[in-house]
Amino acid sequence: MSFDLLSEPIRKFIRDKGWEQLRPIQTAAIAKIISTDDNYILASRTASGKTEAAFLPILSKVDFRETGIQVLYISPLIALINDQFYRIEELCKYLDVTVTKWHGEENKTLKDRIIKQPHGIILITPESLEAMFVNKPFNVKQLFSNLKYVVIDEIHSFIGTDRGTQLKSILSRLQTVNTKPFSI
Repeated sequence: MSFDLLSEPIRKFIRDKGWEQLRPIQTAAIAKIISTDDNYILASRTASGKTEAAFLPILSKVDFRETGIQVLYISPLIALINDQFYRIEELCKYLDVTVTKWHGEENKTLKDRIIKQPHGIILITPESLEAMFVNKPFNVKQLFSNLKYVVIDEIHSFIGTDRGTQLKSILSRLQTVNTKPFSI
């Protein structure tokens, strides 16, 4: 059963939320993500639990005691980052993992804090990540040299577009600063 593959803090989150069962996309994703380091595309209808389908197994699998950002969430929209932040942050409270929004409208103090002590999860747009490569390349290496997972939300919005090409380039550059291959 997929539920049993999850870490105890994540199982506690699910029990505390009163979920009677996992959704089909969550069950399928947990089994695959926990057992392999392959890349996956999670495709399911809107509001079917895809965010949790990605994050439940990732949060169960990653050792957040390691240095650096372990999980990078890339979104095409700042509004989506702001929306997803609360869902991901609520999940991460059970693991004592920091979640940081990184975009042009976000607090500089929080960004400076995560640069000084890189850990946890960053939610970012491709443009903000590109700006980091251009303006602060040292910070990219410091933050993302131990990256384990990249979660790309709304991937369909990138396919066949200039932003998609930009994202592909960014992922390639991220891999060059990373010590090991990360999963997408």
